[in-house]
Amino acid sequence: MKAKSLPALFREANLVGEVAGERRTYSVFEAPKFYILVTQSGPLAGNFNLVARGVVDRVRGRFGGRKDLTSGELLKSARYVRDRFDALRILYVLEALGQASRRKARPPARGFLFNLRKAKG
Repeated sequence: MKAKSLPALFREANLVGEVAGERRTYSVFEAPKFYILVTQSGPLAGNFNLVARGVVDRVRGRFGGRKDLTSGELLKSARYVRDRFDALRILYVLEALGQASRRKARPPARGFLFNLRKAKG
């Protein structure tokens, strides 16, 4: 995506919800082709990441109904997920959409375990 098209992408975006991660809270916006995850790092500063809607739909369809899914398992099982952070972003989007729930893993394990709802249709 080119930088010139970003303003239009943000203009078209609607807030879906917020997800509290380990260290940050992510605001999730929905645009026609992408979900946008925005996090603030200061009062006037922040970062954003784009997640393709098609990838989120594929994960929902393929892994819907799965219990205790981790970002590492998603990374190993889905070749269209590039790295563990992409997997986590996809799972956060699903959580903001109400399609997944999350709980903290019990020690000695780390991270989160996600329960995905079955895809409808």
